[in-house]
Amino acid sequence: MADKLNLPKTKFAHDLTAAPVDPTMKAAEATTTKLYRVPVDKIKPIPGFNVRVESADYIAHRDGIQASIATNGYNPAKPIAGYVAKEGDENVIYVTDGHTRLAAVLNHNDDPETDKASRITALPVLVHPKEVSLTDLTVQLHTANNGRPLTPYELGVVVKRLLSEDGADKKAIAGRLGVTTRYLDDVLLLANADKTVKQHVASGAISSTFAIQTLRKDGDDAADVISEAVKKAASKGKAKVTKKDTAPKMLKTKLAHSFDAGDDMKEIVKAVAALVRSTVSAEEGEDDAKLSTVGGTINLVIELPAPEKAAKKPKAKPAAKKAAAKKATAAKPKGKAKAKPVAEDIGIEGSEPVDEDGEEAILPPKVDSDPDAEEVDI
Repeated sequence: MADKLNLPKTKFAHDLTAAPVDPTMKAAEATTTKLYRVPVDKIKPIPGFNVRVESADYIAHRDGIQASIATNGYNPAKPIAGYVAKEGDENVIYVTDGHTRLAAVLNHNDDPETDKASRITALPVLVHPKEVSLTDLTVQLHTANNGRPLTPYELGVVVKRLLSEDGADKKAIAGRLGVTTRYLDDVLLLANADKTVKQHVASGAISSTFAIQTLRKDGDDAADVISEAVKKAASKGKAKVTKKDTAPKMLKTKLAHSFDAGDDMKEIVKAVAALVRSTVSAEEGEDDAKLSTVGGTINLVIELPAPEKAAKKPKAKPAAKKAAAKKATAAKPKGKAKAKPVAEDIGIEGSEPVDEDGEEAILPPKVDSDPDAEEVDI
């Protein structure tokens, strides 16, 4: 069983008393123009305030930021938000937004592979005014984390600009951007696509994923295929293209071949192949090869006799069943009654165990997949 994750409390209280900013920053040896540059070891989290759960996804995200810092350094355009407060008799600088970036910096500095010259010693901190309340800061835990990443097309434009520089290396660019070279090639397809395709992707009429698939499959004809699909979707009152809008109407042909036990398998396969050849149109290729002139799908359904079911065991008579059950009960040793679980003492004076409410979890309804569902960029 995996270790339990440390979950944030739904109720949180903290005595947030404002302290003078300038003297505190001076005492912390911070310098400023418009932002304060604060030594990393002088920035503190508010205990229990951050609601992030350190799940596997979160750790991967944090480690990705750490890897970016190791490659590119800390981005000064991404200051940490802070609040100067009193903690006992001491004035401290709390982080209120940027917990993950701060954690990534600390991990980077602690990494044995990070040399002294590469360590991040200070971070840009934008300080909240004294009027900000704990409620305001709690709301911003959500609103300040609504950053919108670049779309695949926008990223493709960035990649294209980087590749235009002298000595540009695709693998190095992919590493700096934190993407694979395959994904870099995908977004470049969008950036290099026909203007019509770019317009349809930018407007949301077709998803980036679907556009990339069509560009790879249809090449120079992709713009016409996509434009036709957009028109077809619009005629149906749909705002976005789905696969059904690009696929041609399919004609289904039923093929059948019967065989008997003892027939040669090679002859059976040859007969089926002959039926396929008679149905799918083809043309001559190189080396006497036959090339299909259309695309389609072959679904095979083979009908065979079902295996015979094993004979059922005769049912035991009621009297015999009662006797067997009585015998089993008598042979079973008597166990002690299960003790009611006792709540663990957490070792804090005045604390009391709280009973669970006993309500059953309400599961969401089952959702069936919809083949016409619109594709969404991630």
